[in-house]
Amino acid sequence: DAQLREVMTQFWHDHFNVNADKDETTAALFPPYDAMLRGHAFGNFRALLGDVARAPAMLYYLNNAVSVASPANENFARELLELHTLGAGNYLNDRFSDWHAVPLGPDGLAIGYLDLDVYEVARAFTGWSVGDGRWLAEGEQAPRTGRMHYVARWHDPYQKRILGREFAPNRAPMADGDEVLDMLACHPGTARHLCGKLARRFLSDDPPDALVDRMAAEFLAAADAP
Repeated sequence: DAQLREVMTQFWHDHFNVNADKDETTAALFPPYDAMLRGHAFGNFRALLGDVARAPAMLYYLNNAVSVASPANENFARELLELHTLGAGNYLNDRFSDWHAVPLGPDGLAIGYLDLDVYEVARAFTGWSVGDGRWLAEGEQAPRTGRMHYVARWHDPYQKRILGREFAPNRAPMADGDEVLDMLACHPGTARHLCGKLARRFLSDDPPDALVDRMAAEFLAAADAP
């Protein structure tokens, strides 16, 4: 009765991969992760991306639940850029060694990313953890909610530079991470990476570039649609 939703849910499970075999905590949090992906199967990509970044299963799986300033854990940041949004095709470290040299697109953002962007994105998501009762500081524990919990004392508050955009220091809680998600969700590189995967899943193992370009244009035009 819901074949297309099931196929799309499987597509998102592949795209935002979490492996329940990693450990018992990730496994315990897998059912609500599956339910979240099902709820977003036909929905807005930015909304889905935001819930994935906040999902305890993802926070555990890619170690962001323990990411603190100096040094930040890079696992989630690298997967966010390489798999979830821009894709490996927009990784430009083999072409540029300096972020000043990366060309900017019409939207004012760099056309692709470097390792330097990975490091900065990792800093932006420090403090995004889980309410699992963990010890935070003397006399302070995380709440036992089982949901995403922001730990302000773990966040790197200083200025950042991501995809050519300057982030001011000492911003509101979670503002750095949410702006990164805003930038990535509407980036042309994300649109083309994601639409290429959709075309391969539904249409052809080797979809024509012109088709993927048309799909990406439609994706960007509908970026704010529900």
